[in-house]
Amino acid sequence: MESLYYVVSWLCHRTCQHCYDDRFRPYHGSDLERQIAAAECNAPRILANLPARLTYRDWNDDLREKPGRIILAGGEILLAPVRERVLYPALAQLRTRYEDQAKIVIQTTGDTLQPAIVSELLERGVWMI
Repeated sequence: MESLYYVVSWLCHRTCQHCYDDRFRPYHGSDLERQIAAAECNAPRILANLPARLTYRDWNDDLREKPGRIILAGGEILLAPVRERVLYPALAQLRTRYEDQAKIVIQTTGDTLQPAIVSELLERGVWMI
């Protein structure tokens, strides 16, 4: 499989008119905690049910086997509660499970991206932001 796209959380700091789903929005108080808790509970189960292998054969490269990609997105996956409680544990689970079979991609608005977060992502095996 060349790539998988996984929406980790609905939490977003924006309310863009072009957004395709009204669940991608800011949450506050108990609604925020419910969103994070749901993502925290679901992520390990979802990741455990991904395919056993994440490689694919590239038709443009003599059918050589290559690592697939897992694209992790949100809302905004780099917001602190999602990043700390859901994304970082998910990255550890993916790294253990797939080692060099998959490249991990983080999709972000870029608004919340800071040098420290880039370093943390790279340390956790993220291939592309």
